[in-house]
Amino acid sequence: MEKTRKNELLPAFVAEHLLVTIVTAGLLVFAGWITSETMVEEPEVTELTISEALSTPSPSPQTVFPDLSLAETVGERKRTFLDFIQDYVDEQNHLITLDRLRLIAMDGTLRNGGALTASSRDWLLDIAARYEVAETDYGTRQAWLDELLFRVDIVPTSLALAQAANESAWGTSRFVREGNNVFGQWCFDPGCGIVPAQRRSGATHEVRSFATLHDAMEAYFLNINTHHSYQFFRELRQTMKLQQRELDSLVLAFGLNRYSQRGRNYVDELQTIIVQNDLTARDGDYATAIGMLN
Repeated sequence: MEKTRKNELLPAFVAEHLLVTIVTAGLLVFAGWITSETMVEEPEVTELTISEALSTPSPSPQTVFPDLSLAETVGERKRTFLDFIQDYVDEQNHLITLDRLRLIAMDGTLRNGGALTASSRDWLLDIAARYEVAETDYGTRQAWLDELLFRVDIVPTSLALAQAANESAWGTSRFVREGNNVFGQWCFDPGCGIVPAQRRSGATHEVRSFATLHDAMEAYFLNINTHHSYQFFRELRQTMKLQQRELDSLVLAFGLNRYSQRGRNYVDELQTIIVQNDLTARDGDYATAIGMLN
């Protein structure tokens, strides 16, 4: 990626974060990016909003991984891979958005003094368990809901595709072929996955195996939205949404610095893949319609 191009796209606070992360009472200070005048509230979610979201069909991914060897050019191979994986990414973002809309509606009910139905309460407990947000860890129900809204949110299509391309060598790695693992996720129980051929002496990790690509995709989204290593990613995402900005995958990539041992070099790789393959153009197909809802 050209330095001039990257500098145009990345706010000044990102460069500063590379030196130090400033977190005070859960609020990031980003070189003046956040001010009291620019903060906005979550928009009201109405029955019409939810109805429109529910009426939008969820993507239906193909179940058979395409034979990339049939592609006649590198460009065709990349497009085939991206098109195939994007359906899975969009499917997850669609489901997450529906969950988020329901959470926002419940949040509004409680803020207005209302009560949740038994079924709504059960659903809330289920999603809290899935996203590892125990109610007992928070002083108030509102703080609990705020943390859920902080986690239950989308990953921009462009960023997820860049990670899939990077981690799977554009769909050609044996971890994809043998374990449906396109995001290089690790596990640590013996037999939980595939032992890397070049695993260093004394290491115990394996590359996790999944029964289906859908399972791998679901695990990836949960990982990004729950693991402490990606807290900064979630803070960046929340800040953009509070300011009603579209999610910028080139900036959000800095929040994945700890996804790989390559650190900053890994971030550079993701940004390069996004720019060189014009992946942000794929965000508009889905994310701006539903996935970008606050």
